[in-house]
Amino acid sequence: MKHIFILTVAACTFATVNTWAQHNSQALEPQLQQIEAHLPNELGPAQRLMERLLEQYPEDPQVNYYCGVIYGLRAGEGMLSAMRNASRSRKCTEKAVALEPTNMKYQLAALNYYLNAPSIVGGGETKARAKAADIATIDNLQGTLAQLRVVNVFDANNYTAALTQAMTKHPNEPRLKLRLGLQKQAEGDYAGAHTLFKQAAMLQADSALSEHPEIRAAQLNARYQVARNAVFSGIDVQDGIQSMEAYILAFDNDLEIPELAWAHARMAQLMKLDNNEAGVETHRQLAQQLGQENDKALYELLDRL
Repeated sequence: MKHIFILTVAACTFATVNTWAQHNSQALEPQLQQIEAHLPNELGPAQRLMERLLEQYPEDPQVNYYCGVIYGLRAGEGMLSAMRNASRSRKCTEKAVALEPTNMKYQLAALNYYLNAPSIVGGGETKARAKAADIATIDNLQGTLAQLRVVNVFDANNYTAALTQAMTKHPNEPRLKLRLGLQKQAEGDYAGAHTLFKQAAMLQADSALSEHPEIRAAQLNARYQVARNAVFSGIDVQDGIQSMEAYILAFDNDLEIPELAWAHARMAQLMKLDNNEAGVETHRQLAQQLGQENDKALYELLDRL
């Protein structure tokens, strides 16, 4: 059974009106923050607090959302746990959606469940496609991104075509340019990937990084990918160096982007391509200092420099 990682859903929340929830928000907020502080590694205390809150506030959408998150994480612990907790996760997540249908965080949590859970516990392609359509009625771009996730999971052979079509609808969206660039990179089209990554990276002098966390993460990831793509292709090395310098300068540990240690490792590779031995050693040492001890791939890469 597939693992269910509802917690990984991006927290893009639209303002909605829920009088009952607003009335209880002051009492709930500190306790919800406690749950958040325990996740994802301390599930026991998080679950106990959530279950108590669920008894007290069964109609609160946030409590039901965290119920879905916690039982979803529990479902990923093994086969028996999945059979016991997956349906609980689905019911709580779907209730959060029913209580606040325009809240994108809850909608995306439901989509994530349907993408990762098999049909025997209420997931699968049919429900995922229906949920992506629901999301599109709330926000067209989020609906497009949701539909792409469905294609990637259930119809991977058509993913590149779906991405290309999505780009025609949203030509200035960095997240789509990043995804299409990664797809072209995987297919060996390094020149096409380079162009898309450069566009998504927003490196022009008059372009600032977005304040929106997801878009900012995509822009920063694209900067990293310009450099990584140059390592793979052996061309556009100077573009790669400049882009990685911009990535390191703007690195944000709160975003889901490549680790700083890997940025320095890739920079060391670029310096080697540029015949800059001093630069290789500087960035190799920084990568070693910042890397996690259990990151075997990182240290194997550094050993090959």
